[in-house]
Amino acid sequence: MENQKIFSPNSLDDCLNLISRQPEAKLLAGGTDLLVRLKDGLALPPIINLSYIDELKGISVSDDNIRVGALTTFSEIIENDAVEKYANVLKQAAEIIGSPQIRNRATIGGNIANASPAGDSIPPLFVLDAMIEINGERTVPINEFFNGPGKTVLRTGEIISSVVIPKTENMRGAFTRLGQRKSLAISKVSLAALFKIEGEKITEARIALGAVAPTVVRASQTEKFLIGKILNNETILQAQKIICEEVNPISDIRSVAEYRKEMCGELLEQAITELLIL
Repeated sequence: MENQKIFSPNSLDDCLNLISRQPEAKLLAGGTDLLVRLKDGLALPPIINLSYIDELKGISVSDDNIRVGALTTFSEIIENDAVEKYANVLKQAAEIIGSPQIRNRATIGGNIANASPAGDSIPPLFVLDAMIEINGERTVPINEFFNGPGKTVLRTGEIISSVVIPKTENMRGAFTRLGQRKSLAISKVSLAALFKIEGEKITEARIALGAVAPTVVRASQTEKFLIGKILNNETILQAQKIICEEVNPISDIRSVAEYRKEMCGELLEQAITELLIL
């Protein structure tokens, strides 16, 4: 560590200037992913510590949106009243990310930038139609942000500055996942659902799946099927069949493809059951 370079800018502008001068540098937010990776490497790159940039922190609310700064921790998300009211499905995911210690450090911007298809905050952001704000200047819809595992549309010199979430009212959300353990385990499959139910019928359905493709994906065929349906056992069984055929996961060290396909249906049933209880 003797020759390790660590920079700690105090503003977003200073940070972007540093990145332009140190393009090989790694960005340090909560450090829950980066520090683990650095332990596996022989050469240590320069590090830009984002911790002192107040512009990237906090949650603010406008008439239409919730703006979550990239450095906002999952503990802060869990404790925020606006998130609970207008984006509860994100709160549900945040509550089971890591451990209390990790939630106190891990940031939403870091979880997104890591670009893992198993990132637990990402399926909720898909169903919430979130926008990713970059450098405080341009925004990209969450479903256009990822190019594959570990790959995003971020250009050289760009960072995530915030996540903008449209308020959702009169919609019920649920997040469920399957892992080796209830917590402190990478998801084998995850599912976020957001439904609007008027009377007994579904008038809007949004479903996103994690860890079944190179990026998080929307279950568009299942969503289309559910519109106008009554949530009864027959509807749920048909929706389970559709969602299992809609995905084409891979086998890896955590699970096999066939099991993942089957579990998509099981998680959908769990999510719908939770929605009916709310």
